[in-house]
This record gives sequence, C-alpha cells and structure tokens, in this order.
Amino acid sequence: MWRGVDTLLARAEIDGIVAHRLGPLAAYRLEQLGEPIPRELQAQRQLAQLATLTAIPLLRRIRDLVEGPLLLAKGAEVASLYPGRARSFGDLDLLAVEGDALHRALKADGFTEVDYPQYDFTDYRHLHPLQTPRVWLHVDVHIRPIVPDGYRPPPLAEVVEASVPSALGVEGISAPNPVHHALMVAAHGWNDHTPFRDLRDIVDVAAVAQQASEREIDQTARRWGIEGIWRTQWRAADALLAGGRPSAAVRVFGRHLADMRERTVFEEHVQRWLSLFWEYPFREALGHVPALLRKELLPDPGESWSDKLRRLGGGIVHPGRPMSSHLESTPREAAKDGRAF
Repeated sequence: MWRGVDTLLARAEIDGIVAHRLGPLAAYRLEQLGEPIPRELQAQRQLAQLATLTAIPLLRRIRDLVEGPLLLAKGAEVASLYPGRARSFGDLDLLAVEGDALHRALKADGFTEVDYPQYDFTDYRHLHPLQTPRVWLHVDVHIRPIVPDGYRPPPLAEVVEASVPSALGVEGISAPNPVHHALMVAAHGWNDHTPFRDLRDIVDVAAVAQQASEREIDQTARRWGIEGIWRTQWRAADALLAGGRPSAAVRVFGRHLADMRERTVFEEHVQRWLSLFWEYPFREALGHVPALLRKELLPDPGESWSDKLRRLGGGIVHPGRPMSSHLESTPREAAKDGRAF
C-alpha cells in the first residue's frame, strides 16, 4: 500500500499534493530519500509533528476530567499508522458513553465552543466542537459511532466493548478496533454524500483496513448497513494504491484521485448525481434523486434566487474550473464546505 502511495507522490506536483492533504507524507518521503523538501511541504510536516505532540497532553487532561470509556478515532489515531506519523489533523475525535457529561466537564474546565455559524449541532454527528485557550486542536465529542447522515448508527456499546488501546499510548484512552475503525473512517469519507474529496481519505481507509480481516470488515459493513460505502471506498483504495482491478467509481467520479489534482466543478456535479448508485441499491438510489434534484436546483435556506442563479451560472460557464477557485468565487459555498478553511 505505502509503495503505491509513494508512486503517486513521486509523480505529483506540489499543488496536487497539498490539495489531497498529503503534504506531511510527501515531506517525510523526501526526507527519507535525502532530497530537498520544498518549504510548503516542510511546514506541513512540522505542523503534523506538532499536532501529535499537542494531542498527547491534551488527551491526558481530558482523561482526568471524567470517568468512563473514551475512544480516540479518525485523524489523531490514524496518523499513528502513517510512516513517521506524517499525517496532520486539526481535532481530536472522541467517542464517549457519557458524551454530554464530558462536553459539560470540558466547558467547566475552560474549553469554549468554536464558532461554526454554518452548522447546526443540535442533531449533528458530534456535539459542538470545543477548544481550550492557547491550544489550536479542536475537540469533537461523539455520542454514537461515526456513520454518514441518514444512517442508523450501531450501538456505541458494541464499539466500546471491542475497543483496543490507543496508539498514542495515553493511559485510559482506547481506540475502536480496526474493523470498526475502518468502517467509521470510510463512513466519514462519505459524509454529506460527497465521497472521494481527496486521496488522503482513501489512504486513511487503506491504512486502517490493512490491520484487520477484509472478510470481517465486509460482514460488519453489511450489518451496519453501509456495505455500498465500504465496498466503494475499499475498491478505490485497492485500485489506486495496490494495483488492484480498476474501480468503476474512480473512473466515473474519481479521476482526480489518480491524477493527484483538484476535482473540477463538472466532476463535483457528476459525483453528486452518480455516487448515489454506489452508495445504495439501484431502486433505493432512484428514491433519493428527487431530494437531490431539489437541493441542486432550489436556493438554499436564506439564499435569494439571484444568488442561486449566479452560483449556478458560474458552474455552467466554468465547468473545468478547480473546486477551490469555484468556492472562492462563491463565498456562500466556501462557508458550507468544511474543508474550505
């Protein structure tokens, strides 16, 4: 797998590496080869190292505040699987049986809610993100396993019972076992029904999944009701990183992954329309089309028709424009895109 990642990084331009959030890994690779490291990549490598150094004492502080199981998932835990821990992250994702109590305890200890005006955390996938003064990492408290919006999450007790020690080595902090973790990482990469945002999501899936039995992950994915999501992400990882059979999903709406470039406006719309048919069985996917059509054609809540038409026109006139340029020209869209910041 990592040889496959190296091959993609070796032929990629710096802009593409940054767009796919693999700057720290590219810098580590160049370091191991004894080659010069571009300043931008070196800065990202240092930020990734700082993230891990900051996460450990922060987790110890959090652990001391409450009783009960705490599981570390996603970025900070996945980073330990990267060569040289060369993966950045900006938050700590914690699954807690007493999540509301943990959230209250953190606020009582001086943590404050991060300003995210574009999100309503009333029924979000985690409680309102928190941050403590002078520490840049956010803390996201989850009260249920991570699955995409619209799916019924499995019982948190199932994940807690099967948990394993965290790779960060903080006493009292666990992590989901690799089967559960691989599925949650794959599900997170499908959030908002927008898969294949960048290659790092695919690398994350492969890094966790190779620690577990593929058969067991398949069985659990079916039981959790996310078989289509898992199968699509895993086949993409196999095709892109391990020389496996070509993935139809990558050919249809993931060409930017193999090319290590940004997705274009046209490719973004292709993904929105067609990824449904990889996520759901065919008849069920058809049932989601009317809602998608309304979302595509009608203004967002609080948006005027003139703003909607301006946004729509920009996509029609410049279908080959990279998504970052499109978002810069439509600040409203940038505000809704969690990765635009």
